[in-house]
Amino acid sequence: MSIPRAAAIAAILAASLAAGCARFGEQPEISPDRYAPASAAMLWNPAPADSYREPAAVRRAPGLAIIQQAPTASAVSAQAPQIAGTGATGNPKRYDLPALIDVALSNNPATHRAWESARAAAAGYGESRAAYYPLVGAESTSGYQRTPLQLPGTIVALKQWQSDPSLTLTWTLLDFGRRSAAAEAAREQLAAANFTFNRTMQDVVFAVERTFYALAAAMAAVAAARTNRDLAQTDFAAVAQRRDLGLATQPEYLLAQERVAQSQYELANANLIVADAHANLAVALGVEADQPIELETLDNLPLPETLGRPVEALIDEARRLRPDLAAQVADLKASGAARQLAHAQWYPRIDLAAQYGQDIWSFTLAGPPTVNVNEPQYAALIALRWDLFTGFGRLNEDRRTAAEQRAASDAVRTVELDAVAEVWRACHEFTAARDKYHFALALLASTTEAYAANGETYRQGLSTIIELLTASRDLANARYTAIQSRADLLTAYAAVAYAAGSIARPPGS
Repeated sequence: MSIPRAAAIAAILAASLAAGCARFGEQPEISPDRYAPASAAMLWNPAPADSYREPAAVRRAPGLAIIQQAPTASAVSAQAPQIAGTGATGNPKRYDLPALIDVALSNNPATHRAWESARAAAAGYGESRAAYYPLVGAESTSGYQRTPLQLPGTIVALKQWQSDPSLTLTWTLLDFGRRSAAAEAAREQLAAANFTFNRTMQDVVFAVERTFYALAAAMAAVAAARTNRDLAQTDFAAVAQRRDLGLATQPEYLLAQERVAQSQYELANANLIVADAHANLAVALGVEADQPIELETLDNLPLPETLGRPVEALIDEARRLRPDLAAQVADLKASGAARQLAHAQWYPRIDLAAQYGQDIWSFTLAGPPTVNVNEPQYAALIALRWDLFTGFGRLNEDRRTAAEQRAASDAVRTVELDAVAEVWRACHEFTAARDKYHFALALLASTTEAYAANGETYRQGLSTIIELLTASRDLANARYTAIQSRADLLTAYAAVAYAAGSIARPPGS
């Protein structure tokens, strides 16, 4: 063989060996973390060959327009910022919703807990594949032993130095599906843990969206409460001036004073609601509540006005995308593998057993001579192990796993029905929230005009203080209603994406 040809063959063999080693290094028993989410802030994506979709018969629902699903990748990042630092002006940094979502995915302990659970399940999957490998053990018993022996008419002593090093190997050759069923069950349990992690991320994102809108609404309500207080003080000053001129009565003065006190109470209550909403947002972010968080205002957030697809399309997406439903499907598959494992217990198992050791002895019996032994010992055996009777244990294990599989199937159907209902409700809540917001704007416009008209007629003496204060009260309520309905509309928008099983960008982002 020529030298170039030999070198080419050697290179091919080396490349094949390197590829084989690389492939071996990717196996779950070697690198289990490859089969779990990459980080606590990144969604897990199943392999294209895996199917966890539409486990039950797809039922179509009546048509209804719903919001289009936004891309998911833009809402998630591998490295997220902390709530800390200030802006360029030295003031606390102002966060918009996407930045807060990044903070939550990095800090919220729920995502880390779910991530570690997924990593533990990945290690369990790798552990389940250990049965495919031979079990190799080493043992050595070494030391000195003196044993008295009773002989006719005398007692002699056996003095012995001994060392028995040995290697043992046990390898299952045939188990009728035990190993494959156990590994399949562990793989599906890992898939369920990974999907649960994805849903936990969606839970965290939706919690941030909900609490963000609630806090922004509470902050807007404080501004509205200040405006209402200022109007009440203005009305009170007008009534006091008319009383001093003899044009208003003392009861009218007291009613205006009461309205000032009520507006001050509402302002204090609005500040309390802000503190409570701030704490709720901090919990959703996974940070301490005493950290300052500056937010974008509700007025800067665009509102969704149109719905893009019928409800049956979103329901189908929920069947395909909901991680909690996919996790239940994985649990169902795991229960099927557990049933296969129980069925395999009826069959025998064939093992290869091998042993190699060295007997090293040095002993004397009642004095010289000393006998030295140094001999190898080895064995190679084929073992058949078959439990012929187990006290009906295998029979009842079959029954138990069959019942658990049926229960898992029912659990899948339950989660599927819940998902469909959640999407249905979210769509109607969105439509209602959008309509209510437009009605709230119309109410605010009409009450603003009514208050202005009553203020003018009261100053001219053409209306009563009761009418003015009623108009002021209606205007204050309309302001709160408009603020809350705006927050409700944004929350309903986020709830549609959450119900469909996705992480959506805020409208307009």
